[in-house]
Amino acid sequence: MQKFIAKHLYKRSIISYLLLPFAGINYCIQKIRRIMPRKQFQGKAKIISVGNITSGGSGKTPTTIYLAQMLQAKGKMVAVSHRGYKGSFEKEPTLISGQKKIFDFAASAGDEAFLLASKLPGIPVVAGKNRQQAIQLVEQAYPQIDYIILDDSFQHLSVKHDYDFIVFNSIGKIGNGFLLPAGILREPLSALKYADQIIYNGAGEIPACLMKSKLPIARATYQLKKFISTAAKEISLEELQKANVALISAIGIPQSYETTINNYGIKFQKHFAFPDHYDYSDREKLKNISQENYDYIIITEKDWAKLQFVDHKLPLVIAQSEFEIDGLEWDG
Repeated sequence: MQKFIAKHLYKRSIISYLLLPFAGINYCIQKIRRIMPRKQFQGKAKIISVGNITSGGSGKTPTTIYLAQMLQAKGKMVAVSHRGYKGSFEKEPTLISGQKKIFDFAASAGDEAFLLASKLPGIPVVAGKNRQQAIQLVEQAYPQIDYIILDDSFQHLSVKHDYDFIVFNSIGKIGNGFLLPAGILREPLSALKYADQIIYNGAGEIPACLMKSKLPIARATYQLKKFISTAAKEISLEELQKANVALISAIGIPQSYETTINNYGIKFQKHFAFPDHYDYSDREKLKNISQENYDYIIITEKDWAKLQFVDHKLPLVIAQSEFEIDGLEWDG
């Protein structure tokens, strides 16, 4: 499936050209959505949106974590809203953490929402796709809140944003340049005029089409800090470089994860790449992987948000990373 996506969504092919008429319909829909008059809800707090115009992973959640921690360090009261994709509270916005603790039911909110709650102690996190209700819920619980960051909300036009970040990944970039379903673009690149700043996640030359937007562009990178076993034991980089290693992930762009691991000199034998937000409910698949006798299987923190609640015998090691942004012009 990953190879199919890479062939037809990231590179132009016969299939992507055949799908262009449908992409054209999508183009018209997205243009109309942007210009259609509508009444926007405006919260009392400042609303910061972190989104993208491409489908798949780009680094929105790590950007959200970075911005929330930055504002918290400045003494601001911050909360985060996440859709809680495939979680129990997607249809009914629910606070899964507060300023004092993570609530017991937070793990049911979906992998990314639970990751946010775990990584942001002291910052309330609400899960649910209705952003207006999510904002109202936060502001009712915390009337003095200064900022609410909406993770993945650029296309949510019923709420007024005070500042919009758009995140791109250096692996996927803009794909083949076509809109869905012929490419990976959710909206045409002209939608960048509604944004305030681009976050470019990864190394390499920034595409000319993004430079033409005239938006300020900040560069983001992942820095692996340490590798931790499920027993909370730190595994040295030198040990992993010598060991028989595999990867498991269920993220938007698995190639990005592979690049990060390779950059640290770890030669993995195989990457078990599952669909984004995979729930790891197939115990037989996990059993088969465990029988391949790897010394270590490295996973992301996002995957650990689910795998820690699954019964398995995998020799897991969590790659704990820090997301750094250089050149950020917005300071709150």
